[in-house]
Amino acid sequence: MGIIDSFSSSFESLVSGLLSPHCYNELVVEQHFFDMGCNKMLLSKILGYAILVGSLLVKLPQIVKIKWNKSGVGVSVLAETIMLAAIFGSMAYGYTSEFPLSAYGDSYFLFIQTILVILLVLYYQRKYAAAVTYLVLCSVVTVLMYQKLLPAELVSILAGLSLVFSLISRFYQSYCIYQAKSTGNLSAITMLMLFFGSIARIFTSIQETGDPTLIWTYILNTFANSLLIFQLGYYWSAPAPISEQTKKVQ
Repeated sequence: MGIIDSFSSSFESLVSGLLSPHCYNELVVEQHFFDMGCNKMLLSKILGYAILVGSLLVKLPQIVKIKWNKSGVGVSVLAETIMLAAIFGSMAYGYTSEFPLSAYGDSYFLFIQTILVILLVLYYQRKYAAAVTYLVLCSVVTVLMYQKLLPAELVSILAGLSLVFSLISRFYQSYCIYQAKSTGNLSAITMLMLFFGSIARIFTSIQETGDPTLIWTYILNTFANSLLIFQLGYYWSAPAPISEQTKKVQ
């Protein structure tokens, strides 16, 4: 019984950490399993932490694809930079607003992975000085954020612009794909994970923050990501860009 009691205690501690005292009492103690409000809260928490865990790997396929092909063809540094600014805005806003980690925590991992994608693309373009500058600047702004040295007004502006930045990033990447008539080394797995993650984030943002800035950011991000997924399917069998073909021949 000792092991069972220990497991039961651990389970109750886990559930109580996910729910408010009221919902814990309703779902666990009173076993009112059809309380819609509390079920929504539980689902939101589970989705939030699932996204948080999934964000550890969301851009890994893109990183691996660039590394494997030793080329960042098809991945726009400008689009990724704009997206990085959008991610940083959401991250800084969530951190300074002290939102639950399940509501915005994936932005930390997306921030790091996006930096890695950009650094790899610059490395294979032999733009070493630009890569080092990038790394230094990102490190500085991250330290300033964690020390809460960024002005509150600036954080609010960045949070507001994160919606605009994320849309510009996706639409510019879409334009680059249209121009090249190819998706190059853009990872379909990464784009699908970002798409489904943004859908889930709409729900968690509504349930846990009610913040219109975050909610509309994820709604419009879902639309922009769906456009890229459509292009990935449309240009799936398209030949690689000429520069990439020439490189392979050489």
